[in-house]
Amino acid sequence: MSKSKLRPKLPTAELAFRIYASFRAHPHICNVLTHISRAKWSEVERSISSILDPATTSDELSPLGRNIVDLIVAERGITGKILKPHFHAVLHRLLDPPQSERLIRHIEALFRDLELMAQHPAQPPARSIAPEESDRARVELH
Repeated sequence: MSKSKLRPKLPTAELAFRIYASFRAHPHICNVLTHISRAKWSEVERSISSILDPATTSDELSPLGRNIVDLIVAERGITGKILKPHFHAVLHRLLDPPQSERLIRHIEALFRDLELMAQHPAQPPARSIAPEESDRARVELH
């Protein structure tokens, strides 16, 4: 029987905790996450758990969660180049290949959605002006 067949399925909370622990154990990743979370490691764990939940959509992510998704996927800067392979290695160590690939695809989809939202921010709804306000504005301009 292959090793992957012997791996138990991990609940999302347990997987999040193990990834969180691996991030805390890595000196560079730990420093960066401490900085971007303002040393609120409980929020880091909560964000990781949210990111790993297949039901989470990009608009449900906290700003910290969005930052972590960016670090996991984008490979921007030194941290992104360190964190992405580290994250993938941890996932492959903890999960069967199909599970880890499914999770990676989910996180990449979150990232694509966040990038689209950044490129096309929603416009605030146009404020309707009552006719009397419009007349007043014209009078004030003259």
